[in-house]
Amino acid sequence: MELERRIVLSQYELASQSAGDNPPAEVGLTGADPWESKWHFEMIWWHLAHYALWDRWPMAEKALSIYQRITPVARAIAQNFDYRGLMWPKSTGPNGYNDGYPPEAALMWKEPPPIFFATLDYRLHPTPATLAKWKDIVFGTADFMADYPTRNAATGEYDLQPVWPSYEGGLHRNTIFELGYWRAAMEMAQQWRLHLGLGREPHWDEVVAHLAPLPVKDGLYILSYDRSDTYTLRRFDHIDMLGVAGMLPPFKGLDADIAHRTVKEVARDWQWEGCWGWDFPWMAMASARVGEPQLAIDALFNPAKKNNYDERGLCLGGPPPYLPGNGGLLYAVAMMAAGWDGAPNRPAPGFPDDGSWTVRWEDLKPAP
Repeated sequence: MELERRIVLSQYELASQSAGDNPPAEVGLTGADPWESKWHFEMIWWHLAHYALWDRWPMAEKALSIYQRITPVARAIAQNFDYRGLMWPKSTGPNGYNDGYPPEAALMWKEPPPIFFATLDYRLHPTPATLAKWKDIVFGTADFMADYPTRNAATGEYDLQPVWPSYEGGLHRNTIFELGYWRAAMEMAQQWRLHLGLGREPHWDEVVAHLAPLPVKDGLYILSYDRSDTYTLRRFDHIDMLGVAGMLPPFKGLDADIAHRTVKEVARDWQWEGCWGWDFPWMAMASARVGEPQLAIDALFNPAKKNNYDERGLCLGGPPPYLPGNGGLLYAVAMMAAGWDGAPNRPAPGFPDDGSWTVRWEDLKPAP
């Protein structure tokens, strides 16, 4: 009953606070926003991606038009740093210009989301009109993503320069979620070319094929090679090493066995009070994909303070309320109920299959 309450009220809260003409502020309309109500481009996914799985895409489309509207600005930002393509802003308002937030030029997980959104749209509407609408966005974003890594003369690999990862703990090279997001999104962009009857872009393939591998230590995914203390000193905050295994579809370079072990290790002893509202659905998505549905349920009901939902159904998982937690919950639950590409062929594959749950749903779509 509590999960149902959170689902129903989250739909209401996101419809009233996130489904507008522009992307929402990170905390929505009712929170005490420490970021002055600006939009954070890496967080748009958490507010709006669930509308694809709930088959309510029109509720996301108006806000997602921001990518078309500020394409000239994104191209100018890229040119300012001598990159090709489209470099999206970090935190901004309707004009699309960065607001001066220090890590805006180094936080890179804001780049792939428009390719992900285009893919979600095409899964719902596989038409020439959809391909035309997103073509310049997908290709421009992929051009930047292929231009951004630097070739390491010693290893021959492409490195993601020191970036500001999701946990925003300073600059680190070859961070795991960015490496995974780069691989998954670049393959989505190649598929866009194939849908249009074009060949694969050789340079994109070249970069992805030689991108630095996902960082591993002792058989577990870690945040980055210079954060080998992931499971000692850094056992708190965002679980980037599970984002690659849950939110993203499988991609070349992701090892299913390592991902499974990593999920179990995080479940064993993570300091959840140091997490944010969207980490719990992130954990649920990864647990479902690796075949641990009970851990997915445990994540959704984790008793940590930032996984609480008040009487209005608002997630308290950041500067409260914190709507990315609500959006993450809706994406995770839809995925657990309707499945994902390659999911086990059974009803509600992300829920336990031991008789403890009876799941009824309608009009949901599988996740990529």
